[in-house]
Order: sequence, then C-alpha cells, then structure tokens
Amino acid sequence: MKAAVLHQIGHPFIIEHVPRPTIEPHEVLIETRTCGICRTDIHMQDGIAYVPDLPHIPGHEPAGVVARIGANVTNLAVGDRVVPHLFITEGDELIADPRHAPSATVKSIIGASLPGGFAEFFKAPAANLLKLPGNIPFEHAGLVSCAVITAVHACHRSRAAAGETAIVIGIGGIGIVEIQILKARGCRVIAIGLTPEDLDLATGAGADLAVTAQQPDDVSSFTAHAGADLAFDFVGIAATMHTCIDALRIRGRLIIVGEEDESPPINTIQLAQRELEIIGSRNGGIDDAREAIQLMADGVVIPRIDRVMPLDQFNQAMDHVRSGNAKGRVVIRVADD
Repeated sequence: MKAAVLHQIGHPFIIEHVPRPTIEPHEVLIETRTCGICRTDIHMQDGIAYVPDLPHIPGHEPAGVVARIGANVTNLAVGDRVVPHLFITEGDELIADPRHAPSATVKSIIGASLPGGFAEFFKAPAANLLKLPGNIPFEHAGLVSCAVITAVHACHRSRAAAGETAIVIGIGGIGIVEIQILKARGCRVIAIGLTPEDLDLATGAGADLAVTAQQPDDVSSFTAHAGADLAFDFVGIAATMHTCIDALRIRGRLIIVGEEDESPPINTIQLAQRELEIIGSRNGGIDDAREAIQLMADGVVIPRIDRVMPLDQFNQAMDHVRSGNAKGRVVIRVADD
C-alpha cells in the first residue's frame, strides 16, 4: 500500500509502498478515505512531541471503510463507514471519560505510537471504531478523532454554561468548532484572531464579536468591563495565554488546549488575587467522540476545511499547515469514496 512515511526527524516524508497491516482477531482493517493534518503532526516531524519509533506513518484524523474484520469482531461489517477513537489503554479498555483515566493508562495512540491514517489502510481494535452516519462526508469525518472531539472535551472541561461569555483565541480547525459548540450551549462568544480573514471565519461560525489581540478595549466593552467568564487558548504560546488572562473576570477560567514547546512566565499575584483557574485539556474519551459525531450529524458542528490534497502532495500539505496560512483543516484525500 502507499503511505507517507517519516524516516528521519526534521526531514520530509517519503511517499512509498509498504506492507498492508495484518490484523488480530479483535482488530479491523480500514481502507482510508481521508485523514486530516493536525499541528501535532508538525510537532512529531520536528521531534517536539509524540516522537515515534522510526520509520513511522502518522495520521490521527482518519476516516474510512471497513475492509476486513477479525475473527472475534461482531459489531462491524465490511463496508461500514468508520472513524477511530485514538486511545488504546491497558487491556484494550476504552476511555469513556479521560477525567477518570490518567494518561499513564494509555498503552498506545493511533497515528502516534501506532501507524496512522496517512496510508491506504490502517488498523484499529474494533472496540475503538465508531460508525459514521451517511450525512457526514469523509472530508469532515476524520476530524471527529481530533479536532471535533478536542473541542467537545474542552467545552466539558470548561464547565461552560448558557449565558456565560467565552473567548476563543486561535481561529483554526479546532477554534472554529469550539465557537459552534459554545453557541449551541448558549454562550456569548468573543473570537480573537490575527487577520481580517480569521475574523470573517469566526463571525461565520457564530461569534458575537471578532477582534484582534490589539483591540482589548472592544473585549472590555463587550463584557461591560467585567471580563469574560472563560477563555480557550488554541495556540498555546505566552502571548495568547496572557491575552486570555488579561481578558478574564475575577474567578474566570482559562482552558489551555494549544500545545507549544514554551514555558510562559506566570504572574502568580494576578492568578491568586483574581482567583483564576487554569485548566488543561487534550483530546477526549469515547463518549466525547460519540457526542462529536452526533453534533456533526445534527449540523451543529460544520468543520472548516481549508483544502483537500492528495496523498502524493503530503509534504506540500504539511508545509502549508506549518506556514500558518491554513484557515481551517487541511485534509489528505487518500482514496475516493
């Protein structure tokens, strides 16, 4: 099968033919249709995070069609449209709610420690696969496994409630989804982006106010100078973290989702005196994945796709994501429907 393979950290991927995965009795072979590119794939290539054993096939936003099932699989059939929940734990148990399942219990992650979806086929335990409704196109479907589930889980972690004001900073693939989820929950949403195009995208996703970080007075006025109840940082650098903190009210909540190799300085006087909460949030559990699928099937969440590119252009697609110019997710089309 054809795959995008990382042979050396910091180097381009090689598009080459590799053996098709073989499956155990409890596993399923999936013929990949699409796979989204996440910032984590850039970190992996650069050796910053989730550094795999090499050679490695990444891709943790795949969607496809069941091609073969193991002898013990009874919940799926050849031809089913599926997406995976990425986290495989000790004993192949599923993480229903990661708040009660420490990261230490995770045995492997599809697309990180295990081969992923930037290949014509990938495999997964049957218990980790979720069926897709027919009204979710493959270009959107793979985002269930990372972009959408991450936004769903972050919303739960934030304890967002109707009537609260939420800031979303980072108008990319996940940030746009978060705006849609927060609006469906009854929140007022302030989006903070870099460019006029970012602001247009945020407004189109439902944001009540879309501004740049250079417009703090607009944020203050929108909240009647009280500050926002919560802020989601989908960038994860010092500048965005401090923008969020400055815009929060007393006892506001900051949810850190973006991950970068930085150690931002923190003013502990500000945190303590204003009784701010800082909440970390990562991917999500199997229940979050089910909710993500339902939100997409119901039309509440419509992911923003920047472009769809073929597997042969994988390195060009990665370069586009790395440039920061992608407005939404870049998706690799591995095979036609």
